[in-house]
Amino acid sequence: MPERIVLLKMGEHTLSLPFDHVDEILGADRAVARDNLPEEVPTGDGSGELWVSSRERWLQVREFLPEIERSRNSQIIVITCEGSNWAFFVDQVLGIETASPPHPFPEAARPYTDFPFSGVRFLKGQPVLELDLSRLISLDIRGDQGD
Repeated sequence: MPERIVLLKMGEHTLSLPFDHVDEILGADRAVARDNLPEEVPTGDGSGELWVSSRERWLQVREFLPEIERSRNSQIIVITCEGSNWAFFVDQVLGIETASPPHPFPEAARPYTDFPFSGVRFLKGQPVLELDLSRLISLDIRGDQGD
């Protein structure tokens, strides 16, 4: 059965997220430096240089792929997963599509990537890697267990 997905561009890769987990798509210009946050915003251990206000809450903006530099087309995507909200920089949101469910990510390929893919689908003849949100949020930008 077809499902709605949000297509993202990260470097040369096209990725997808389940539409139901996406709360907002914001311009990167909405990011605020930690030093400019309102005083009442808890910043925890002080980590995270950039934050964004999304639906009356402040979220630290994380990097999907830290090695890819932000550009003027960069955007922030806010997701909900396992009852928590997360904000990530992405190169560009390409749009919302309807696609067939993804095929499982090949087990033979897992040793070659640390990135949390749950599957692969083909959209208009091109491979699109589906992100595993629960694994994504369990990793911080260094790949360590976080939050």
